Amino acid sequence: MNGLLLIDAAAVLFFLVGFHVAFRRETARRWLAAIQARTPAANRSGERAAARAQGDDEAAPVFLMIGVMIMAFSFTAAAFANLIAYYTANSPN
Repeated sequence: MNGLLLIDAAAVLFFLVGFHVAFRRETARRWLAAIQARTPAANRSGERAAARAQGDDEAAPVFLMIGVMIMAFSFTAAAFANLIAYYTANSPN
């Protein structure tokens, strides 16, 4: 039962991450910038800063697709884990 709760909590976490990646791109970009700030490649200047300042968002469809895929995966993983736990608990063996 504890494993199922852990899987459900991870699925909720992934669902929220996928939602933010798909529909709140600025938040996801801040997360990516914070992650990239910890890497050695962070010292390079951002060439795309000017494009973002002009309002060009070429990555919007990619963020939407990845976010929806993360949400679908988390929902599917939680559903299958709960179905397996339900049928295992109610099996006659």
